[in-house]
Amino acid sequence: MPDESSKKEARRRIDRVAKAMRQFGLSDPGDIADALSEPPFPSLAILEKRVKALDLRLPPNVSSRFVAEALLAAVNDVSPATLKWREKFGKAPDLASIKTGAKQAGRYHRTIFATLQGIFDGTLSNGKIEQEINKGIHRVDVMFDNFADNGFFADVRDRLKLISNHVPTECKNYTDDLSSPEYDQLSGRLNKHIGQVGMLVFRRLTDSEKALEHMKAKWAKDELIIMLDDAEILAMHKARYEGRPGDVDALLWKKVRHLRLNSAK
Repeated sequence: MPDESSKKEARRRIDRVAKAMRQFGLSDPGDIADALSEPPFPSLAILEKRVKALDLRLPPNVSSRFVAEALLAAVNDVSPATLKWREKFGKAPDLASIKTGAKQAGRYHRTIFATLQGIFDGTLSNGKIEQEINKGIHRVDVMFDNFADNGFFADVRDRLKLISNHVPTECKNYTDDLSSPEYDQLSGRLNKHIGQVGMLVFRRLTDSEKALEHMKAKWAKDELIIMLDDAEILAMHKARYEGRPGDVDALLWKKVRHLRLNSAK
């Protein structure tokens, strides 16, 4: 039996659905309320089909998909933009099931690529795996183009004055902490043509002080290396899922702050 708080939330949910329907001059036909009364809720595609099947008299220029988006936004109490993001990128990466080491390095690489596409959707674009550079002499695990108009990657370019037209990213499925060759590899991809900002994604970190020393050495050359472990990747994905993209920027700026203040905490 549902408790009283669950019943109240269900009533609030139905009220939000009814309010969303009234925005389009529609009354709740019952079928929609049944579909959205309790989670798990139908996907956008399924709900769009249900709205179409009802043959509602929608206002001009209002599609069944638009109505479905509004209804799901209401029932989830999130913005339509967040719902669209969830539809495309909402599945959290199963990093825990990927074992460290060379055998599953490819799977880790592909998983991180897909996850970063979602986390930085709207700021970093045209992501590509195994991007050739320097006439094919080198390859970058993942390369993004920076088209950010606002947020962290825009501020890095505009406030810190770091060239970041492209953001090379290396993925390391290692058991142990990274060492000098991994930092140097990414540093070797950075220049005034490609960019001065790169990301180094790895599984976990035990010696934060040593990692900071590596990043400081690159910072002294006007190179910003952003290190991201499993926990931070999952936290950023969760923030986007919950409609809090500002928390992603906050996490990244915290790393820059630590670097500039020479602090690992």
